Amino acid sequence: MDRKHSNTSSTLRSSAETRRIYSVVFEQKGTSPPRSVLITSGWWGEGKTTLACNLAALAAGEKGKKVLLIDYNWFSPEVHTQFGIPAEPPPSSSRDVLDKVIAVPGMGDLSILTAAAFSSSEGGNGANSIPSQAALINEAKNRYDQIFIDASAVYPTNRNMNDPMLLGKVADGVILVALTHVTPKSKTKRACCALQSSGALVLGIVANQWRNPLSPLSHGPARRPGTGKAGTRLLPSNR
Repeated sequence: MDRKHSNTSSTLRSSAETRRIYSVVFEQKGTSPPRSVLITSGWWGEGKTTLACNLAALAAGEKGKKVLLIDYNWFSPEVHTQFGIPAEPPPSSSRDVLDKVIAVPGMGDLSILTAAAFSSSEGGNGANSIPSQAALINEAKNRYDQIFIDASAVYPTNRNMNDPMLLGKVADGVILVALTHVTPKSKTKRACCALQSSGALVLGIVANQWRNPLSPLSHGPARRPGTGKAGTRLLPSNR
């Protein structure tokens, strides 16, 4: 994957950690796996975009799925920088926003719908309504095996952002990312409760940069994403 345009960390890029999270969410026996998953966080800078990109790349590459990654983080879009692709979609006369996806070279059957694709589509101003979001995701399910959605953080709210709590209603499930030892647990719990109260199904909480307390590597200052090695854990949302 081309990272030269990326200023996001590689903490969650460990293939073992990404596989573990993917397995817990999508490969549990006796369950019906979600087709569309929203990835968000309680606050900015917790690693949600990195996780969304890694899961999408894993699903398309190793799992052989036809995958769509949607950048619904309109306030601060970064998905395109992770893969080194243009922010603007290729010219198209189609009014269908799903016709404006960008295929990622060398990443299996992975397509990305950048944030700019919505603003360049006719009627883009109404794309943040629940009916429009539901219609888009439902149609995407007809074309793709799995859909990953990178959303804005739950807090702080901003009138220019696409509210992740509204998006969470139309996705099959939500993964909440929290930066361990940096983001207060109360803030993560507040975000989780807000998502659940809005009607979203929270599949779990990814503890980014989690450290085993029994490991000598666990002693030391907490780091922002990308500044050191650490693991991740997918915790039940009721913790």
